[in-house]
Amino acid sequence: MGIFKSSFLIFGVLLLSLSLAYANPGFSLDYETIKDNVVVNEAAEFYLIINNDESFDDSYRISFGINPKWSMQILPPKDSTVTVTKGATRKIKISAMPVSEMPPSLYRIPVKVKSTRTGALEEINLHIYLNSGEKAGTYPPTVTADVEIPENIKPGESFQIKVNLKNRNPLNISELNIRLSSIVINKETVTSLKPLEEKTIVITYSIDPLQPPKEDTLKLELYVYGEKIRSVEDIPVNVVSYSEIKYSSFEERSFLKTEQKITYTNDGNIKRQETLKIEMGFFKDLVTSTNPKMYVIKENGKRYRALDVDLKPAEKTEVMVITNFRPPAFVIAFAFVLLVLYYLLRGDIIVKKQAVVLGTKEGGITEIKVIMNVRNRTGRQIKNVSIIDGVPNIADIENDFQIGTLKPTKIIMHDKKGNMVKWNVDVLDAFEERLITYKIKSRLSILGPFSLRPAIVKYENKNGKISITRSNRVDLVDEKNQKLYK
Repeated sequence: MGIFKSSFLIFGVLLLSLSLAYANPGFSLDYETIKDNVVVNEAAEFYLIINNDESFDDSYRISFGINPKWSMQILPPKDSTVTVTKGATRKIKISAMPVSEMPPSLYRIPVKVKSTRTGALEEINLHIYLNSGEKAGTYPPTVTADVEIPENIKPGESFQIKVNLKNRNPLNISELNIRLSSIVINKETVTSLKPLEEKTIVITYSIDPLQPPKEDTLKLELYVYGEKIRSVEDIPVNVVSYSEIKYSSFEERSFLKTEQKITYTNDGNIKRQETLKIEMGFFKDLVTSTNPKMYVIKENGKRYRALDVDLKPAEKTEVMVITNFRPPAFVIAFAFVLLVLYYLLRGDIIVKKQAVVLGTKEGGITEIKVIMNVRNRTGRQIKNVSIIDGVPNIADIENDFQIGTLKPTKIIMHDKKGNMVKWNVDVLDAFEERLITYKIKSRLSILGPFSLRPAIVKYENKNGKISITRSNRVDLVDEKNQKLYK
C-alpha cells in the first residue's frame, strides 16, 4: 500500500512538471516580413525569430508539417535545427511558395518550433497574401466604405468623421485618396490599404463658426491612382443653431475714478436678443454713469443696470461704465474744510437777542422788552467781556432793571444816534450763560416794520487779543406778532 502511494506521488509530480514545462516553454517566437504579397510560384520570404528566455543554452528544431499546396524551405537548410544561447535571439530565413492553384486570399502558414532539451513546442502563423495573375497587384481594387459622423454639429467646434474601409481583395493599395464633400464640409486625405486589410480613418474637422443652421448631405468618394472606385452619397449632416453672449472687460483706474469698457459679442450663428445686466448697488449707482445709457431693474432682491440688445452673429456692442467718486469726495472735503474753518473762526461767545412787545397804542408799538442770552461755548474761561447794544433814537431805556439780570455798566444818551447800553463781565466761566434784559419805551407809537440792531460783544480770546461777535437782528412787524426774533 505504501509503495502504491509513493508511485502515485511521483507520477503526480512528473505530470505537474510537464504541465509547467508546456505552460512556460522557455522561449518565444516572432517573425519579420521580407515579402508577403505573391502569386502562384512566387516565393514569400520571412525571418523567423527565436528568443531563448531560459537560463541555459538550447537547440530548437523547426518544422512545417504536411502542406502539399505550399513549398516551405529553411535558408540554408542546415538551419532547420539551430542552437540559441541563453537570453539570446536568433533569426532564421524561411521561404514559402504556393505551388497549387488557390483563390486569391490571405493565407496563414503554420511554423512549429520544438526545444530539443525541454521538449516544449511553440507555433506561429506566417501571413501571406496570394494574388491572382502573373504579377502581384494586378487584381482590380475593391474597397467598401462607410462614414460615421456626429448627429448634430456645432459650428466652430472640432468633431470627428470616421471612414471605415475594407479591402475586399489581396491587392496592396499604396495610395487611396479619400474625398469628403458637401456644402459645409470639404476634406481630402490619402491613406493606404494592405491586402484584405480593414482600417478606420479618423478625420478631425471644424465648420466656420458663422455657418447658419443647415441640413446638409455629405458625399464620400474613393480614388485609387486617380480613378474613382467607390462613391457613397446622401450622408446626413445637421448643422445646429447656437448662440451665446460672451463678454470681455478692460478697466482703467485713476484717482477716485474707474472707467470700464465691457465688450459683448454674439458667439453664435443666429441672431440673439438679450438683456445685458450689470449688478450695481444703490450707492454705487449714484456715482456711476454708462454709455449708452442703461435703465435700472430689480431681480431677486438685487439691483442692476440693464441694456436691451439685438446682436447678429459675431456682432459686438460696447458699454462704458464710469464710476466717479470725485464729486462726492470733493463735496465731503469741502464740507470738512468749512467745518474746520467754522470751528477755527467761530466766536467763542454766542449772543441771541429777542424782543417782546409789552405795550401798544393806537395800533403802534410803545413798549418793548429786550432779552439777550450770552453764552460761553468753550471749555475755558473768557475774560474782559463787554456787551454793547444800541437803542433807536425814538425810544428811551427805562432804568427799571429786573432782579437777577445783569445791570448795565454804562448808558450813553444821544439824540441823533440813539442810546447806547454797555455791560461788562470780568470773567465768563466755561459754558456759563448770562441773561441780560432791559426795557425801552417809544416816545411815539411805532407803526409798521421796526428793527433792533445786533448787539456787539467784545472779549479777550485765548491768544490775549480782542475778538468781536454779534447777535442777531430783531425785526418787529406789528402787534399781532408779539414775539419776533431773527
